[in-house]
Amino acid sequence: MNEMLYVGLTLFVASVLALWNGWGLARLLLPAALQPWRALLAPLLGYALTILVGYWVVRFAGGLGLALGLLLPLGGLLNGLAWRRTGPPHLAAALRQHWPVLLVALIGVAIGIAPLFSYGYIAPIGGGWDVENYWPVARYLTRGPVSAIATAPANPLRDINADPPRIGLTLGFSIWQGSVDLLSASEPLLSFAPLLAWLRALGVIGIYVLLQALFDLRRGPAAFGALLAALNGLLLWTSFFNFGMQLAAWPLIPLALILGLAAVQPAPGQPFNPLIAAAIGLAAIPVAYYPALGPIGLMAAGIGVVTLWQTRPRWPLIQRALILVLLTLVLAAPTIPDYFAGFNYRYSLPLTTLGLFRFVPLSDIVGLTLFRLREAPEPLSPPLWLAAIGLAGFAGYGLLAGPQRGRWLGLLAGAGGFLLYLRFGAAYHYGYLKAAAYMGWLAGALAASGWQAALDHLRARPQWLRRLVAVSATAVIGSAVAFTGGRVVADHWGQPGLFANELPALRELRRVVPAGSTVWLTGDPRVQGVTSGLAAYLLDHAVVWGDVRTGYTSSNAGAPDAVADYALLQRDEDPILWGYADPPIWSSGSYRLYRRPEGLLAHLRLAQVVDGAQSVTIPVSANRLSPATPSPNQEQVTRWIQLQTVTLTPAELTIDGRRYAVPAGLGAITFGPLTTPHTLTIQSGTAPIRLQAVSLLDSPPASAGMIPHSVALSAASVADGLRVATTIDLLIPDSGPLVVALELWDRRQGTFFGRYGLRLGPAATAQSATVAIDLATGAPVAYGAAGEPLPLGVQQGVVVPGTYTARLWAGTDQRALLTPVDLFAFTIDRTGGITLDWVAQYPLMAARIDRPLQPLAAQFGDDMLLRGYDLLSGRITAGDTLAITLWWQALRGNLDERSIMLHLRNDRDERMTDADGPPAAGGRPTSLWQAGELIIDDRRLTIPADLPPGRYWLVVGSYRWPSLELVPLRAASEPVWRIPIEIIAPDDA
Repeated sequence: MNEMLYVGLTLFVASVLALWNGWGLARLLLPAALQPWRALLAPLLGYALTILVGYWVVRFAGGLGLALGLLLPLGGLLNGLAWRRTGPPHLAAALRQHWPVLLVALIGVAIGIAPLFSYGYIAPIGGGWDVENYWPVARYLTRGPVSAIATAPANPLRDINADPPRIGLTLGFSIWQGSVDLLSASEPLLSFAPLLAWLRALGVIGIYVLLQALFDLRRGPAAFGALLAALNGLLLWTSFFNFGMQLAAWPLIPLALILGLAAVQPAPGQPFNPLIAAAIGLAAIPVAYYPALGPIGLMAAGIGVVTLWQTRPRWPLIQRALILVLLTLVLAAPTIPDYFAGFNYRYSLPLTTLGLFRFVPLSDIVGLTLFRLREAPEPLSPPLWLAAIGLAGFAGYGLLAGPQRGRWLGLLAGAGGFLLYLRFGAAYHYGYLKAAAYMGWLAGALAASGWQAALDHLRARPQWLRRLVAVSATAVIGSAVAFTGGRVVADHWGQPGLFANELPALRELRRVVPAGSTVWLTGDPRVQGVTSGLAAYLLDHAVVWGDVRTGYTSSNAGAPDAVADYALLQRDEDPILWGYADPPIWSSGSYRLYRRPEGLLAHLRLAQVVDGAQSVTIPVSANRLSPATPSPNQEQVTRWIQLQTVTLTPAELTIDGRRYAVPAGLGAITFGPLTTPHTLTIQSGTAPIRLQAVSLLDSPPASAGMIPHSVALSAASVADGLRVATTIDLLIPDSGPLVVALELWDRRQGTFFGRYGLRLGPAATAQSATVAIDLATGAPVAYGAAGEPLPLGVQQGVVVPGTYTARLWAGTDQRALLTPVDLFAFTIDRTGGITLDWVAQYPLMAARIDRPLQPLAAQFGDDMLLRGYDLLSGRITAGDTLAITLWWQALRGNLDERSIMLHLRNDRDERMTDADGPPAAGGRPTSLWQAGELIIDDRRLTIPADLPPGRYWLVVGSYRWPSLELVPLRAASEPVWRIPIEIIAPDDA
C-alpha cells in the first residue's frame, strides 16, 4: 500500500471507531436539550468511552485486543438498542444540518497533516521527543496489559515505559492509537501524526457544539468560532510538537463542559442517563492527561457558580452535581493511585522547560502571532494590530451584548484564574504554554458571540451594512489567524523535525532483522538521543543489547562479552572494535547493520591501558569471556584468542609467560590454541598499551599483526585559567591526510562556538600537535612538539550563554572515523562570565580509516585504485558547494606527477565546472605515494548558481602533469568513473 494512503486509512478508521462506540451511547444517554447535536457528540462520546474502557482493560486484564473485543460488541449492542428505540441514523439530514462544522473539521485535519505531503512519507512532524513514549506504549499495549511491558524483550524503550505512572505518562493517547492501529493493521509510527490532526478536529467539533448548546450561538457564528480554533497557531504548534497526551484531552474539554452542565441541570422528567454520559466524558480526562483537569475544572467551576446562582431551587442541581462527582470518581478510580505513583512527583517540580524561559504572549495564545520555541516573541505589525483591535472589540461586545453573558464571565474567570496562577503563582513557563494552548479558542469564540450580537443589533439596518460587518470581521480577524496558522505549517514544511535523515529507511529494520534475533545497538554519541530511540523502537521485535542512551532514558542490556546476531552501529564506527567485520548487510543514513561473523563466540571490549608491570586476567570458558573465574568442571574445548591492541610505538606484551611483539598503531595478536577453562594473564612491557578488545574464536583467525590503514592517537586537555591546551599524539603510518579538529557546541541548544582543525599527513612515527584556545576570546593557536606553529583551520561561531563541550574529531572533512570523545566543557552565563567545568584525557584510541561510504575497486592504469568515495547527498542546490571525499590507494610507489580530475558534466558530456588538482590539495602528491598507502582526498566543487536543474554527472579520473595525458580506467567502456547527481533549484531546496 502507498504509504500516504495510511493517512486516509487512519483517519477513516478513527472516525468509524468513534462513531461505532458513540452513536448508540449518544442516542440513549443524551438529554433532550442536546439531541439536536447528537450526531456531532457521538464521536466525542465514543472516543471517551474507548479510552476509558481501554484503560480499565490494560490496567487490570489484558491488551487492547481484549479491550476492542469488549468494546465493539458493546457498541453494537448499544447501537442496536438505540436503533430500536429511536430509529435508524439519518446521515443525509445530519450532513445537511452540520455541514459547516464538518467543513471546518476537514480544514483542521488538512492543515494538521499538510506537511506530510511535503515530506512524501509519514513521520512525526515537529521536533518533540515524546514519540519515544507514545509509540512503544501503543505497540506494547496491542500485545498485552501494562503489567506485561516489563516482561517484554530487552529494549531501551521498554523500561522507560514499563510502568507508565513512574514517568507520569497517561495512557489515553496510546490506548486510542493502539486501538486504531489494530483495526487498520497499521503501526504507531504511521498513525501518530494523522491521529493528532484527527484529535484537533474532533475538539473543534466539540467547540462548535459548545458554542451552540451552552452559549446560544447560531450556526454561522459558531462555525466561525470553531474555525478560529482550528486555525489557532499555538494549538497547531502543540500538535506538531508531538504533545500526544495534551491533544488526547483536547476534545474532552468541550465534551466535559457540555455534558457536565446538561447533566446537573434538573429538567422535568429528566432521568439520570445524562449523568452517566457526563461521568464517562469527565472520567476520560485523567486517562488522557492529568494536567487537563486544572483548566477544565476551573472553567467548569466558573460556569457552575453562575448556573447555581441563576437556578431556583438550587438543591436538585447540587444533588445531581454530587452524584456526577461520585460517578466520575468510580469510573476514574484507578487513575488516582496512578497519579500519586508518578505524575504527582513529576509535575510537583516544574523541571520540564523545553528550553523555554519566557511566557507566551497573549498575541500568540489567540493566534495572531507565531510562536517559535527558540525565538523571542514577535511584535504586532499594523495589520495585526488592526486584527487585535477587531478581536478585542468583538469579544468585548460579546460580553456586553451577546447571549449567555453570565456563563461567559464564569468560563473566562476560571480560565483566566488558571493562567494567572501559572503566570504569577507558579511562574511556570512550560505549564503556562501548554495551558495557553487549551485557552486560545476562547478569544475567537467570544468574538464570534460579539459578531452575532452585532448582527442582531443591526437587524433593522440595511442588508449591506450587516454584510459589511460580517465580511469585515471574517476578513480582519480570520485572515490574521489563518495567516499565522499557515506560517506554522510553513515552519514545518520541507522536512520533519525528527529523523529527517533516517525515515523511512530505518523502517526496513523490521524486514531485515528477523523477529526474536539479538541486536547490539550502538551507544555512539553521534546518534545517542532520539535517533537511538527511533532505532530501538524499530527493533522492538528483537532483543536489543548495548549501552544505549535515548532521548529520555538509558539502558545497558546484554552481557559485556556477548556477541549479538546483529550489530546496528553508527555509520562511521569501526565494526572490528565490536567484533564484527565488513561489509555491512544493510545501511541507512546514520546506521550500518552487520551480521555476526562465523566462529566468533564472545567479544569483550576491555578499553584498558596497561603500563609497566601491570597485568590483566581474563577467564576463558568454552563460549564466554566471563568476568568470573571459570570452574574446572566446565567443558574442555580448544579455542583461540585474538587481542586488539593500540600503541603509539612498538611495544611488547607477555601473555601466559610468552612474549609477543606489539606493532605500533592498531594491531591484533593471536593466542592459541588453548584448552578451556583457562585464565589468560596479560602483562605489558615498559610502553603503555591499550588492550582494546579480546575475541574468543572456535578456529584460528585469518590475520594478525598491524591492521593497515588505521589511526592511533591519544588526547589530553589541560587548563591554565581560561586557556585550555589540548595535546594530540597521532600515528597514521600508511594513510592520510587526516583532519583532526576540536568542535565546540552547546548541543542542547544547537549553538556553535567554534571549530579548530589540523590536517596531518602520514608519518612513520607518531606526531604531536597542540591546540590552545582562549575561552574568553575564542582565539586559538596550534603548535607542534618542538613549539613550531602549525596551520590551523578556524570556523568561529557565536558567543552566547550556554554550556559548551569540546568534542574531538578525527577523520575526513565530512566524517569522523574515530568515535568522538569529549575533552572539556565550559559554561557562559547570562552576564558573559565563563566557567571552565572540567577537562579530560583519553589515552590511546584507534580505528581503521579505510571505510568509504561507497566502496569501489576502480583501477586507473596499473598503479592506482579508487577504493571508494563519500558523497553525503546525491542532490545539491545550484549555487551551493558540493563536498566529496575520494579514497585512493597506491598499488606501487614512485608514481609520476598526476592530478585528480573532478568534473561536473551534463548529459551531453559538457563540462559545467571542475575541481581538478593534485591529491589532498597538494598535501599528498602522487610522487610521494608509497605502495599500499591510502590517500584521503577531500574536494569541494562549487555549483554555478545559474545551472539549470536536472541530472548531471560527477566525473572522476586522473591525468599526468603537465602532459595532461589521461590515465585510463581499466576494464571499463570509458576512461573515467561517473557518479550521478541531481542539481535542484534554490526554491526547491
